[in-house]
Amino acid sequence: MTDADREKDPARESEEAAGEILEEPGETGEQEDFAEPEEDELSRVKNRLAYLAAEFDNYRKRAAREKEAVVAYGNERILLAILPFVDNLERAISQTNADTPAEALLSGVQMTYDQILGELRKFGLEQISAVGEPFDPNRHEAIARVAWEGKPEGAVLAESRKGYLLNGRLLRPAQVTVAQGPQEAGAQEHFDQGSADGEA
Repeated sequence: MTDADREKDPARESEEAAGEILEEPGETGEQEDFAEPEEDELSRVKNRLAYLAAEFDNYRKRAAREKEAVVAYGNERILLAILPFVDNLERAISQTNADTPAEALLSGVQMTYDQILGELRKFGLEQISAVGEPFDPNRHEAIARVAWEGKPEGAVLAESRKGYLLNGRLLRPAQVTVAQGPQEAGAQEHFDQGSADGEA
């Protein structure tokens, strides 16, 4: 049927007059074709998001397992380094008897001690030198003050516990006895005497 025939077709004219316009073949198909690619794209995006969510969940679980392993076995290297010295001390203890001279035992313990410190230095541990040094509150912990002639005020006289640095950062302060100046010693005696008078 040609366009001229359509225009003359009385049935079509009556439908158009009634307000019903027939759709041309293919119009609905084009709309459906346009909607399908949008649905396909949406489906692909949803699948991709689900895949990424699963990947992230797997990564999170794997990271948690690795963190647990580091916490559980993080000290393994240092413990393996210390075990030979424990073995040496056990040998020294087992061979100690009444016939063993004290000097030989002391020499063996000193060698083991030096070995331990040498191995711990590989891990960044270093001893703080304190005796004879001026008191440093960042590295030393004063446990006593003693009047001492010939020593400057604040000099470290003795240490009761060694201090250590780990890779340059304070791990444990040294516990030290510090020299007290003569004026402070006199003031301390006067304070002690005054408090004793007050108690009497």
